[in-house]
Amino acid sequence: MARPMEKIIDINDTKELWKVAVRVSHKWKVLSNNKEHFEMIFEDKEGCDIHVIVPTACMAAYHDKFEVGHTYTVSNFAVHPNNLVFKPCSHKFLVKFTGGTAVGDVDKHEIPPKPRTFTSFSDIITGNFQKNVLIDVIGMLESIGYQQMQSGGKKLQVNFLLRDSSNNTINCTLWEDYANDFFKFNEKNTATTDPTVVLLQYAKVKEAGHYPLSVTNTFHVTKLLINPDLPCVKDFLNSFPKESLRIVSTQQTSQSQQYSRSSTNDSVGHSLAHKLLHGAVSNTFCATYAKTRKLIASSYGWYYQCCHECTKSVRGDKPPYKCDNGHSTEAEIYKYKIEVEGFHGETSCKFIFWDRECTEILELSAAQMRETMIKAGITDPLEFPLALDKMLGLDLALRVKWQPSWDSASVVMFIKDSDFVKQFKAPWTDSQVVSSEPSATPLPLQIKESVDEAKTDAADDCDVVTDLEITSKHNPEPLTPTAKRQNHDASSESTSVRDGELSSTKLKKIIKLENNK
Repeated sequence: MARPMEKIIDINDTKELWKVAVRVSHKWKVLSNNKEHFEMIFEDKEGCDIHVIVPTACMAAYHDKFEVGHTYTVSNFAVHPNNLVFKPCSHKFLVKFTGGTAVGDVDKHEIPPKPRTFTSFSDIITGNFQKNVLIDVIGMLESIGYQQMQSGGKKLQVNFLLRDSSNNTINCTLWEDYANDFFKFNEKNTATTDPTVVLLQYAKVKEAGHYPLSVTNTFHVTKLLINPDLPCVKDFLNSFPKESLRIVSTQQTSQSQQYSRSSTNDSVGHSLAHKLLHGAVSNTFCATYAKTRKLIASSYGWYYQCCHECTKSVRGDKPPYKCDNGHSTEAEIYKYKIEVEGFHGETSCKFIFWDRECTEILELSAAQMRETMIKAGITDPLEFPLALDKMLGLDLALRVKWQPSWDSASVVMFIKDSDFVKQFKAPWTDSQVVSSEPSATPLPLQIKESVDEAKTDAADDCDVVTDLEITSKHNPEPLTPTAKRQNHDASSESTSVRDGELSSTKLKKIIKLENNK
Protein backbone atom coordinates (compact mmCIF):
# COMPACT_ATOMS: atom_id res chain seq x y z
CA MET A 1 0.00 0.00 0.00
CA ALA A 2 1.44 3.37 -1.06
CA ARG A 3 2.15 6.06 1.52
CA PRO A 4 -0.39 8.87 1.54
CA MET A 5 0.53 12.48 0.76
CA GLU A 6 1.31 14.59 3.80
CA LYS A 7 1.33 18.31 4.50
CA ILE A 8 4.40 20.51 4.84
CA ILE A 9 3.09 21.96 8.10
CA ASP A 10 3.26 18.46 9.68
CA ILE A 11 6.92 17.80 8.77
CA ASN A 12 9.11 17.16 11.84
CA ASP A 13 12.28 15.26 12.76
CA THR A 14 10.58 12.14 14.12
CA LYS A 15 10.98 10.30 10.79
CA GLU A 16 12.48 10.47 7.28
CA LEU A 17 9.86 8.61 5.27
CA TRP A 18 7.83 11.65 4.34
CA LYS A 19 5.89 12.06 1.08
CA VAL A 20 4.76 15.50 -0.06
CA ALA A 21 3.36 17.13 -3.22
CA VAL A 22 5.15 20.44 -3.65
CA ARG A 23 5.76 23.39 -5.94
CA VAL A 24 9.23 25.00 -6.23
CA SER A 25 8.82 28.72 -5.54
CA HIS A 26 12.51 29.68 -5.35
CA LYS A 27 15.90 28.08 -6.13
CA TRP A 28 19.45 29.34 -5.64
CA LYS A 29 23.06 28.16 -5.61
CA VAL A 30 25.38 28.49 -2.62
CA LEU A 31 29.18 28.41 -2.74
CA SER A 32 30.70 27.61 0.66
CA ASN A 33 34.28 26.49 1.39
CA ASN A 34 34.86 26.09 -2.35
CA LYS A 35 32.00 23.60 -2.54
CA GLU A 36 28.72 24.28 -4.35
CA HIS A 37 25.26 23.11 -3.43
CA PHE A 38 21.77 24.42 -4.11
CA GLU A 39 18.75 25.23 -2.00
CA MET A 40 15.03 25.67 -2.66
CA ILE A 41 11.73 26.71 -1.16
CA PHE A 42 8.95 24.13 -1.36
CA GLU A 43 5.30 25.14 -0.94
CA ASP A 44 2.14 23.03 -0.94
CA LYS A 45 -1.49 23.68 -1.81
CA GLU A 46 -2.18 24.64 1.80
CA GLY A 47 0.08 27.69 1.39
CA CYS A 48 2.76 26.41 3.78
CA ASP A 49 6.45 26.53 2.78
CA ILE A 50 9.72 24.98 3.94
CA HIS A 51 13.44 25.47 3.29
CA VAL A 52 15.18 22.66 1.36
CA ILE A 53 18.94 21.97 1.18
CA VAL A 54 20.41 19.73 -1.51
CA PRO A 55 24.02 18.98 -0.42
CA THR A 56 27.03 18.83 -2.73
CA ALA A 57 26.95 15.01 -2.86
CA CYS A 58 23.39 15.06 -4.24
CA MET A 59 23.69 18.11 -6.49
CA ALA A 60 24.50 16.28 -9.73
CA ALA A 61 21.51 13.94 -9.30
CA TYR A 62 18.89 16.58 -8.50
CA HIS A 63 19.94 20.02 -9.82
CA ASP A 64 18.54 19.64 -13.34
CA LYS A 65 15.34 17.97 -12.14
CA PHE A 66 13.99 21.00 -10.28
CA GLU A 67 12.75 24.19 -11.92
CA VAL A 68 10.97 27.13 -10.35
CA GLY A 69 7.20 27.03 -10.89
CA HIS A 70 7.01 23.26 -11.48
CA THR A 71 5.41 20.68 -9.18
CA TYR A 72 6.80 17.37 -7.90
CA THR A 73 6.26 14.49 -5.52
CA VAL A 74 9.22 14.26 -3.14
CA SER A 75 9.70 11.35 -0.75
CA ASN A 76 12.24 10.27 1.87
CA PHE A 77 14.41 13.08 3.21
CA ALA A 78 16.16 14.06 6.42
CA VAL A 79 14.55 16.67 8.65
CA HIS A 80 16.58 19.02 10.87
CA PRO A 81 15.67 21.87 13.24
CA ASN A 82 15.73 25.24 11.48
CA ASN A 83 18.42 26.99 13.53
CA LEU A 84 19.61 29.41 10.83
CA VAL A 85 20.37 32.98 11.90
CA PHE A 86 18.17 34.31 9.08
CA LYS A 87 15.51 31.86 7.92
CA PRO A 88 13.82 32.12 4.50
CA CYS A 89 10.81 30.31 6.01
CA SER A 90 9.27 30.41 9.47
CA HIS A 91 8.87 26.61 9.57
CA LYS A 92 10.53 25.10 12.66
CA PHE A 93 12.27 22.48 10.52
CA LEU A 94 14.15 22.31 7.22
CA VAL A 95 14.54 19.47 4.70
CA LYS A 96 17.84 17.95 3.61
CA PHE A 97 18.08 15.58 0.65
CA THR A 98 19.82 12.22 1.06
CA GLY A 99 20.85 9.44 -1.29
CA GLY A 100 17.45 7.82 -0.68
CA THR A 101 15.36 10.85 -1.68
CA ALA A 102 12.93 10.09 -4.52
CA VAL A 103 11.53 12.66 -6.97
CA GLY A 104 8.67 12.03 -9.42
CA ASP A 105 5.23 13.10 -10.74
CA VAL A 106 6.62 16.17 -12.51
CA ASP A 107 3.82 18.71 -13.07
CA LYS A 108 1.14 16.22 -11.98
CA HIS A 109 -0.19 18.41 -9.17
CA GLU A 110 -2.28 21.59 -9.23
CA ILE A 111 -0.56 23.85 -6.70
CA PRO A 112 -1.13 27.59 -7.20
CA PRO A 113 1.62 30.07 -6.23
CA LYS A 114 1.52 31.20 -2.62
CA PRO A 115 0.11 34.76 -2.39
CA ARG A 116 2.83 37.33 -1.72
CA THR A 117 2.64 38.92 1.70
CA PHE A 118 4.71 42.09 2.07
CA THR A 119 5.89 43.36 5.43
CA SER A 120 4.68 46.94 5.81
CA PHE A 121 7.17 49.76 6.37
CA SER A 122 5.39 50.75 9.59
CA ASP A 123 5.87 47.20 10.94
CA ILE A 124 9.56 47.31 9.99
CA ILE A 125 10.02 50.70 11.66
CA THR A 126 8.24 49.59 14.85
CA GLY A 127 9.87 46.13 14.89
CA ASN A 128 6.57 44.29 14.46
CA PHE A 129 8.00 41.30 12.57
CA GLN A 130 10.04 38.14 13.19
CA LYS A 131 13.62 39.38 13.42
CA ASN A 132 15.20 36.08 12.32
CA VAL A 133 12.91 35.45 9.32
CA LEU A 134 13.61 36.95 5.89
CA ILE A 135 10.81 39.19 4.64
CA ASP A 136 9.28 40.40 1.38
CA VAL A 137 9.15 44.18 0.86
CA ILE A 138 7.93 46.44 -1.91
CA GLY A 139 8.57 50.17 -2.21
CA MET A 140 8.95 53.06 -4.59
CA LEU A 141 12.46 54.35 -5.22
CA GLU A 142 12.62 57.73 -3.49
CA SER A 143 16.27 58.81 -3.78
CA ILE A 144 19.70 57.31 -4.34
CA GLY A 145 22.50 57.79 -1.84
CA TYR A 146 26.03 56.40 -1.63
CA GLN A 147 27.26 54.12 -4.40
CA GLN A 148 30.38 52.00 -4.74
CA MET A 149 30.32 51.21 -8.44
CA GLN A 150 33.83 49.84 -8.98
CA SER A 151 34.93 46.51 -7.56
CA GLY A 152 38.34 46.24 -5.97
CA GLY A 153 39.18 47.16 -2.40
CA LYS A 154 35.50 47.65 -1.55
CA LYS A 155 32.40 45.62 -2.30
CA LEU A 156 29.91 46.89 -4.85
CA GLN A 157 27.23 48.78 -2.97
CA VAL A 158 24.26 51.08 -3.50
CA ASN A 159 22.13 52.80 -0.84
CA PHE A 160 18.71 54.25 -1.53
CA LEU A 161 15.41 55.15 0.12
CA LEU A 162 12.13 53.35 -0.52
CA ARG A 163 8.74 54.90 0.20
CA ASP A 164 5.28 53.38 0.60
CA SER A 165 1.86 54.92 -0.04
CA SER A 166 1.57 55.97 3.63
CA ASN A 167 4.68 58.14 3.20
CA ASN A 168 6.83 55.87 5.37
CA THR A 169 10.43 55.45 4.22
CA ILE A 170 13.09 52.84 4.90
CA ASN A 171 16.73 52.61 3.92
CA CYS A 172 17.77 49.87 1.51
CA THR A 173 21.29 48.64 0.80
CA LEU A 174 22.19 46.27 -2.03
CA TRP A 175 25.55 44.50 -2.25
CA GLU A 176 27.64 42.85 -4.97
CA ASP A 177 25.56 41.18 -7.74
CA TYR A 178 22.36 42.82 -6.48
CA ALA A 179 24.00 46.26 -6.56
CA ASN A 180 25.33 45.54 -10.05
CA ASP A 181 21.82 44.63 -11.26
CA PHE A 182 20.57 47.94 -9.86
CA PHE A 183 23.38 49.87 -11.64
CA LYS A 184 22.51 48.24 -14.96
CA PHE A 185 18.82 49.06 -14.59
CA ASN A 186 19.62 52.64 -13.59
CA GLU A 187 21.85 53.18 -16.64
CA LYS A 188 19.11 52.07 -19.02
CA ASN A 189 16.37 54.12 -17.37
CA THR A 190 17.93 57.53 -16.69
CA ALA A 191 15.48 59.28 -19.03
CA THR A 192 12.26 57.57 -17.93
CA THR A 193 9.59 59.51 -16.07
CA ASP A 194 7.88 56.40 -14.70
CA PRO A 195 8.27 55.60 -11.01
CA THR A 196 10.66 52.79 -10.13
CA VAL A 197 9.28 50.02 -7.93
CA VAL A 198 11.73 47.75 -6.11
CA LEU A 199 10.56 44.37 -4.87
CA LEU A 200 12.79 42.29 -2.59
CA GLN A 201 11.90 38.73 -1.69
CA TYR A 202 13.69 37.06 1.23
CA ALA A 203 15.39 40.27 2.35
CA LYS A 204 16.80 40.77 5.81
CA VAL A 205 16.35 43.70 8.17
CA LYS A 206 19.63 44.77 9.68
CA GLU A 207 20.43 47.16 12.48
CA ALA A 208 24.06 47.75 13.47
CA GLY A 209 24.87 49.95 16.45
CA HIS A 210 24.02 53.61 15.87
CA TYR A 211 23.45 53.09 12.14
CA PRO A 212 19.87 53.23 10.90
CA LEU A 213 17.76 50.15 10.46
CA SER A 214 17.87 49.06 6.83
CA VAL A 215 16.63 46.37 4.48
CA THR A 216 19.40 44.54 2.65
CA ASN A 217 20.04 41.44 0.60
CA THR A 218 21.52 38.16 1.70
CA PHE A 219 24.31 36.95 -0.56
CA HIS A 220 22.40 33.97 -1.93
CA VAL A 221 18.69 33.63 -1.22
CA THR A 222 17.37 37.19 -1.81
CA LYS A 223 15.50 37.79 -5.06
CA LEU A 224 15.58 41.33 -6.53
CA LEU A 225 12.85 42.50 -8.92
CA ILE A 226 12.79 46.03 -10.36
CA ASN A 227 9.59 47.18 -12.07
CA PRO A 228 8.33 43.61 -12.61
CA ASP A 229 5.08 43.18 -14.54
CA LEU A 230 3.18 41.67 -11.62
CA PRO A 231 -0.34 42.30 -10.26
CA CYS A 232 1.07 43.15 -6.82
CA VAL A 233 3.15 45.96 -8.35
CA LYS A 234 0.12 47.42 -10.12
CA ASP A 235 -1.86 47.26 -6.88
CA PHE A 236 1.00 48.98 -5.06
CA LEU A 237 1.15 51.84 -7.59
CA ASN A 238 -2.63 52.24 -7.47
CA SER A 239 -2.38 52.90 -3.72
CA PHE A 240 -0.49 56.17 -4.43
CA PRO A 241 -2.17 59.49 -5.29
CA LYS A 242 -1.35 60.48 -8.88
CA GLU A 243 0.26 63.77 -7.82
CA SER A 244 2.54 61.89 -5.45
CA LEU A 245 3.64 59.57 -8.26
CA ARG A 246 4.45 62.55 -10.50
CA ILE A 247 6.63 64.24 -7.85
CA VAL A 248 8.49 61.05 -7.01
CA SER A 249 9.07 60.31 -10.70
CA THR A 250 10.72 63.72 -11.15
CA GLN A 251 12.92 63.14 -8.12
CA GLN A 252 13.94 59.69 -9.31
CA THR A 253 14.90 60.96 -12.75
CA SER A 254 17.11 63.74 -11.37
CA GLN A 255 18.73 61.32 -8.95
CA SER A 256 19.37 58.78 -11.71
CA GLN A 257 20.91 61.41 -13.94
CA GLN A 258 23.12 62.62 -11.12
CA TYR A 259 24.50 59.23 -10.13
CA SER A 260 24.52 57.34 -13.43
CA ARG A 261 27.93 56.46 -14.82
CA SER A 262 26.77 57.61 -18.23
CA SER A 263 25.49 61.01 -17.10
CA THR A 264 26.88 64.21 -18.57
CA ASN A 265 28.21 67.32 -16.86
CA ASP A 266 25.24 69.45 -17.86
CA SER A 267 23.85 71.19 -14.80
CA VAL A 268 20.28 72.13 -14.06
CA GLY A 269 21.20 75.77 -14.36
CA HIS A 270 22.28 75.41 -18.00
CA SER A 271 18.79 74.41 -19.10
CA LEU A 272 16.98 77.22 -17.31
CA ALA A 273 16.40 80.88 -18.04
CA HIS A 274 16.92 83.82 -15.66
CA LYS A 275 14.56 86.60 -14.75
CA LEU A 276 13.73 88.86 -11.79
CA LEU A 277 10.66 88.38 -9.67
CA HIS A 278 9.21 91.40 -7.87
CA GLY A 279 6.83 90.65 -5.06
CA ALA A 280 6.15 87.71 -2.75
CA VAL A 281 6.70 84.11 -3.79
CA SER A 282 3.46 82.20 -4.27
CA ASN A 283 2.58 78.76 -2.87
CA THR A 284 4.61 76.86 -5.44
CA PHE A 285 7.39 74.34 -5.89
CA CYS A 286 10.84 75.91 -6.22
CA ALA A 287 14.42 74.78 -6.55
CA THR A 288 17.08 76.75 -4.71
CA TYR A 289 20.50 76.71 -3.09
CA ALA A 290 21.21 77.33 0.59
CA LYS A 291 23.76 76.72 3.31
CA THR A 292 22.27 75.62 6.63
CA ARG A 293 23.45 77.49 9.71
CA LYS A 294 20.96 77.39 12.62
CA LEU A 295 18.38 75.03 14.12
CA ILE A 296 15.09 76.68 15.02
CA ALA A 297 13.35 75.39 18.15
CA SER A 298 9.61 75.18 17.51
CA SER A 299 7.00 74.60 20.20
CA TYR A 300 6.42 71.06 18.88
CA GLY A 301 9.99 69.80 19.31
CA TRP A 302 12.11 67.91 16.80
CA TYR A 303 9.78 64.96 16.12
CA TYR A 304 6.08 64.09 16.02
CA GLN A 305 3.95 60.97 16.25
CA CYS A 306 2.51 60.03 12.86
CA CYS A 307 -0.59 58.25 11.57
CA HIS A 308 0.09 54.93 9.81
CA GLU A 309 -2.40 55.70 7.00
CA CYS A 310 -1.61 59.35 6.20
CA THR A 311 1.04 61.98 6.91
CA LYS A 312 -0.84 63.79 9.68
CA SER A 313 0.18 63.75 13.32
CA VAL A 314 -1.85 61.79 15.85
CA ARG A 315 -3.10 62.68 19.31
CA GLY A 316 -3.65 60.72 22.47
CA ASP A 317 -1.75 59.46 25.48
CA LYS A 318 -2.26 55.78 24.68
CA PRO A 319 -3.38 53.63 21.72
CA PRO A 320 -5.42 53.87 19.65
CA TYR A 321 -4.07 57.25 18.56
CA LYS A 322 -6.18 59.33 16.18
CA CYS A 323 -5.33 61.89 13.49
CA ASP A 324 -7.47 64.72 12.10
CA ASN A 325 -8.62 62.41 9.28
CA GLY A 326 -10.12 60.02 11.83
CA HIS A 327 -7.63 57.19 11.30
CA SER A 328 -6.83 55.01 14.31
CA THR A 329 -3.21 53.96 14.86
CA GLU A 330 -2.15 51.33 17.39
CA ALA A 331 1.62 51.53 16.80
CA GLU A 332 3.81 54.44 17.89
CA ILE A 333 5.38 55.84 14.71
CA TYR A 334 7.81 58.71 15.24
CA LYS A 335 9.02 60.99 12.45
CA TYR A 336 11.32 63.98 12.18
CA LYS A 337 10.16 67.55 11.63
CA ILE A 338 13.11 69.90 12.02
CA GLU A 339 13.22 73.60 11.17
CA VAL A 340 16.56 74.92 9.95
CA GLU A 341 17.61 78.41 8.91
CA GLY A 342 19.46 78.52 5.60
CA PHE A 343 21.14 81.46 3.94
CA HIS A 344 22.56 82.61 0.64
CA GLY A 345 24.51 85.83 0.65
CA GLU A 346 22.73 88.25 2.99
CA THR A 347 19.29 86.67 2.78
CA SER A 348 17.85 83.79 4.78
CA CYS A 349 14.89 81.45 4.86
CA LYS A 350 13.40 78.92 7.27
CA PHE A 351 13.39 75.40 5.83
CA ILE A 352 11.37 72.51 7.22
CA PHE A 353 13.11 69.16 6.83
CA TRP A 354 10.83 66.12 7.11
CA ASP A 355 11.49 62.52 8.09
CA ARG A 356 12.91 61.25 4.80
CA GLU A 357 15.48 64.02 4.43
CA CYS A 358 16.45 64.06 8.12
CA THR A 359 16.95 60.29 8.19
CA GLU A 360 19.26 60.49 5.17
CA ILE A 361 21.35 63.29 6.70
CA LEU A 362 21.45 62.00 10.28
CA GLU A 363 21.70 58.31 9.32
CA LEU A 364 19.38 57.52 12.21
CA SER A 365 15.60 57.19 12.34
CA ALA A 366 13.53 59.42 14.59
CA ALA A 367 12.50 56.40 16.66
CA GLN A 368 16.15 55.41 17.17
CA MET A 369 17.16 58.98 18.03
CA ARG A 370 14.28 59.23 20.53
CA GLU A 371 15.22 55.88 22.09
CA THR A 372 18.79 57.10 22.53
CA MET A 373 17.52 60.20 24.33
CA ILE A 374 15.20 58.16 26.57
CA LYS A 375 18.10 55.89 27.57
CA ALA A 376 19.96 59.05 28.59
CA GLY A 377 16.98 60.04 30.77
CA ILE A 378 15.62 62.74 28.43
CA THR A 379 11.94 62.48 27.42
CA ASP A 380 11.17 66.11 26.54
CA PRO A 381 10.85 66.57 22.72
CA LEU A 382 11.95 70.19 23.22
CA GLU A 383 15.38 68.91 24.28
CA PHE A 384 17.15 68.86 20.93
CA PRO A 385 19.83 66.13 20.62
CA LEU A 386 23.37 67.29 19.91
CA ALA A 387 23.40 64.88 16.96
CA LEU A 388 21.01 67.22 15.11
CA ASP A 389 23.92 69.63 14.62
CA LYS A 390 24.95 67.35 11.77
CA MET A 391 22.32 69.22 9.74
CA LEU A 392 24.26 72.48 10.00
CA GLY A 393 26.92 73.80 7.64
CA LEU A 394 25.56 71.85 4.64
CA ASP A 395 25.68 73.24 1.09
CA LEU A 396 22.49 71.93 -0.52
CA ALA A 397 20.57 72.14 -3.75
CA LEU A 398 16.97 72.03 -2.57
CA ARG A 399 13.57 71.39 -4.06
CA VAL A 400 11.03 73.06 -1.78
CA LYS A 401 7.44 74.15 -1.53
CA TRP A 402 7.06 77.72 -0.32
CA GLN A 403 4.18 77.94 2.13
CA PRO A 404 3.21 81.54 3.03
CA SER A 405 0.95 80.45 5.91
CA TRP A 406 3.97 78.88 7.62
CA ASP A 407 6.38 81.57 6.46
CA SER A 408 8.77 78.77 5.51
CA ALA A 409 9.86 76.45 2.72
CA SER A 410 9.00 72.77 3.07
CA VAL A 411 11.84 70.59 1.72
CA VAL A 412 10.70 68.02 -0.84
CA MET A 413 14.13 66.89 -2.00
CA PHE A 414 17.78 67.81 -1.57
CA ILE A 415 21.10 67.00 -3.23
CA LYS A 416 24.34 67.56 -1.30
CA ASP A 417 26.78 66.17 -3.86
CA SER A 418 29.44 68.91 -3.98
CA ASP A 419 29.99 68.74 -7.75
CA PHE A 420 26.28 68.94 -8.48
CA VAL A 421 25.74 71.84 -6.05
CA LYS A 422 28.68 73.73 -7.54
CA GLN A 423 27.27 73.38 -11.06
CA PHE A 424 23.76 74.18 -9.86
CA LYS A 425 24.67 77.58 -8.37
CA ALA A 426 27.41 78.46 -10.90
CA PRO A 427 25.26 80.56 -13.32
CA TRP A 428 24.55 83.25 -10.72
CA THR A 429 27.35 82.93 -8.15
CA ASP A 430 29.90 84.88 -10.17
CA SER A 431 27.41 87.58 -11.16
CA GLN A 432 26.28 88.41 -7.64
CA VAL A 433 27.98 91.28 -5.82
CA VAL A 434 28.18 91.20 -2.05
CA SER A 435 27.59 94.60 -0.57
CA SER A 436 30.23 96.03 1.77
CA GLU A 437 27.54 97.48 4.04
CA PRO A 438 24.33 95.81 5.25
CA SER A 439 21.47 96.82 3.00
CA ALA A 440 18.18 98.03 4.45
CA THR A 441 16.40 97.03 1.24
CA PRO A 442 16.18 93.35 0.39
CA LEU A 443 18.05 92.30 -2.71
CA PRO A 444 15.83 91.54 -5.72
CA LEU A 445 14.70 87.92 -5.67
CA GLN A 446 16.23 86.00 -8.54
CA ILE A 447 14.65 82.88 -9.89
CA LYS A 448 15.18 80.44 -12.70
CA GLU A 449 12.29 79.06 -14.61
CA SER A 450 12.11 75.87 -16.61
CA VAL A 451 12.39 76.43 -20.35
CA ASP A 452 10.80 73.11 -21.22
CA GLU A 453 8.39 71.59 -18.70
CA ALA A 454 8.65 68.28 -20.49
CA LYS A 455 12.28 67.93 -19.45
CA THR A 456 12.99 66.03 -16.24
CA ASP A 457 15.58 68.17 -14.55
CA ALA A 458 15.59 68.51 -10.77
CA ALA A 459 13.74 71.80 -11.15
CA ASP A 460 11.02 70.69 -13.58
CA ASP A 461 7.58 72.17 -13.00
CA CYS A 462 9.02 74.71 -10.57
CA ASP A 463 10.80 78.01 -10.19
CA VAL A 464 14.36 78.04 -8.93
CA VAL A 465 14.91 80.53 -6.13
CA THR A 466 18.50 81.63 -5.89
CA ASP A 467 18.47 84.48 -3.33
CA LEU A 468 16.75 83.40 -0.16
CA GLU A 469 15.18 86.70 0.82
CA ILE A 470 11.84 85.09 1.51
CA THR A 471 12.44 85.72 5.21
CA SER A 472 13.47 89.32 4.67
CA LYS A 473 10.34 89.98 2.60
CA HIS A 474 8.02 88.75 5.32
CA ASN A 475 10.19 89.53 8.34
CA PRO A 476 12.08 92.82 7.80
CA GLU A 477 13.84 92.60 11.17
CA PRO A 478 17.18 90.79 10.90
CA LEU A 479 17.47 87.42 12.59
CA THR A 480 20.20 87.05 15.20
CA PRO A 481 21.62 83.51 15.50
CA THR A 482 21.83 82.09 19.00
CA ALA A 483 25.25 81.40 20.42
CA LYS A 484 24.56 77.71 21.03
CA ARG A 485 23.40 76.70 17.57
CA GLN A 486 25.41 79.11 15.42
CA ASN A 487 27.60 77.31 12.93
CA HIS A 488 29.92 80.18 12.06
CA ASP A 489 31.98 79.93 8.91
CA ALA A 490 34.64 82.60 8.90
CA SER A 491 35.52 81.95 5.29
CA SER A 492 32.09 83.11 4.16
CA GLU A 493 32.83 86.64 5.40
CA SER A 494 36.10 87.11 3.54
CA THR A 495 34.44 88.99 0.68
CA SER A 496 32.82 91.65 2.89
CA VAL A 497 34.55 94.84 4.09
CA ARG A 498 33.73 95.56 7.71
CA ASP A 499 34.04 98.61 9.93
CA GLY A 500 37.58 98.96 11.18
CA GLU A 501 39.10 96.90 8.35
CA LEU A 502 41.41 98.39 5.74
CA SER A 503 39.98 98.97 2.29
CA SER A 504 41.75 99.62 -0.98
CA THR A 505 40.62 103.29 -0.95
CA LYS A 506 41.92 104.13 2.50
CA LEU A 507 45.25 105.99 2.47
CA LYS A 508 47.97 104.75 4.71
CA LYS A 509 49.62 107.27 7.02
CA ILE A 510 53.25 107.74 6.10
CA ILE A 511 55.55 108.27 9.06
CA LYS A 512 58.73 110.14 8.26
CA LEU A 513 61.71 109.16 10.31
CA GLU A 514 64.42 111.80 10.79
CA ASN A 515 67.90 110.95 11.74
CA ASN A 516 69.07 113.43 14.34
CA LYS A 517 72.74 113.89 14.07
